[in-house]
Amino acid sequence: MEIRAFTPQDFAELYNFMYPLWHETYGNILPKEQIDFLLHKFFSPQGIKEYQALGYEYFKLGEDGVLVFVERENETYMDKLYLRPEARGKGYPTQAFAFMARRGKELVLSANRANARAVRCYQKNGFVIEKEIDVDLGNGMINCDYILRKKI
Repeated sequence: MEIRAFTPQDFAELYNFMYPLWHETYGNILPKEQIDFLLHKFFSPQGIKEYQALGYEYFKLGEDGVLVFVERENETYMDKLYLRPEARGKGYPTQAFAFMARRGKELVLSANRANARAVRCYQKNGFVIEKEIDVDLGNGMINCDYILRKKI
């Protein structure tokens, strides 16, 4: 699998790529209104610009996935890792973690506590649950996440 930086065309297609993945991933976990709110927040043109301004980097995992992360002083925070269903089980996350680890910092991420498939994947790749957090998004929407960390 090739990991490459996003092109302008990739950014233009990102929302449409993510829409079915988020509804498949979170459809039984979060209300549709919350999924749509977060899709807009993270993947609208304005949302992408805001995250890029904060230093977030966007990468394609072949043609089947997306990786988004930001380097912080002492860690690399993985914000997004999503794969099309047909790409799962092929070791793409392991390759993505190795790609980020080359930066030489601990890896940190958050995962929805009810997303058992993702949590299992992260733990299989050496991440340890550090704590639970609840993020109030407003309008009665709350993200109930784990913070996971992998030492390098």
